[in-house]
Amino acid sequence: MRMRCVRESRLLEAMNATALWNTYRRQCALPAACLTSVVVWLATRHFQQSRPDMAQRLPASLPSVTQERRLLENSEEEPVEDRAPKDIAETLRTDPRGTQKEDRARVWTFLQNSEGWNTANPTLWLLGADEALGWLRGAEQVPAEVETGLCALVLAPNLPASLREYALQHLGLWAEEHTASPSVLDAFKQAFLLEQTSRLAGIALTVLYRSCFGSQETMWIQKHALQLASSTRAQPVSRAAALQVLALTNTEDAEPIARSFLSTTATIDEKIAALQVLRRVGTPETLGWLAACKEEREPLTAEAQRQTLQTLRARWTAAN
Repeated sequence: MRMRCVRESRLLEAMNATALWNTYRRQCALPAACLTSVVVWLATRHFQQSRPDMAQRLPASLPSVTQERRLLENSEEEPVEDRAPKDIAETLRTDPRGTQKEDRARVWTFLQNSEGWNTANPTLWLLGADEALGWLRGAEQVPAEVETGLCALVLAPNLPASLREYALQHLGLWAEEHTASPSVLDAFKQAFLLEQTSRLAGIALTVLYRSCFGSQETMWIQKHALQLASSTRAQPVSRAAALQVLALTNTEDAEPIARSFLSTTATIDEKIAALQVLRRVGTPETLGWLAACKEEREPLTAEAQRQTLQTLRARWTAAN
């Protein structure tokens, strides 16, 4: 397998490219440099089109499966057999909509037992796992089975964290494209509440926000996004995701929290997400405060700071 690490540009546009998923991604490969990342957040073209007010997407610090498996330049697709056992690889070549329960059961078992998982080099296994998750998600004729299986993977603490993250993103995509059952909503919330110190918290909040439940769960999402963004125990990537959700939901209570990230040694993604919050909900006082702040030296953050100041000046100058 010919692979080379792809260093993603973290320009502001990259921050806005968290979930360019497609139903089938056989031509993609997973860069080793992105093994520990997932998805956040985490919007898809489908999401952007269906929610035009959500033009700002989720941070690149929470990349999607597709981002992690982006087509490597000048690379060749590896045979499926390199990523999964032979019987599983053969099954994945079939149309999941025409399969029998027994066929799908073998694929579920492959994932549930983490068959062949290699902690030293999980790259190929994750490729196979993601292929399997996408294949199972295509079995639209058995929605209850798909939802039950994905929820079980998400909430299984004994499984590798990367697999659970992938499963959560696939479950989130399912809930964007279908009217999912209440059990899926429960899985999103449980994953968030049980994983406050892991990346799963940010992913769960993001996929819930994007899902068919997003509009009806706005208050829950805002409340827990505020908590996650303020948590010192949370992963920085999850805090950045929470800030993005707060920006997209125009949560005014997030303004002082967002300010605090510009006064600390926060990550670049956290600061950029915080500036997006200020850009969306900032007041004239916010404008005065930000204008008096020292200009950020890091180029990406400095550009976000300039854009935020420009937006706030235009808004409040016009208002006055």
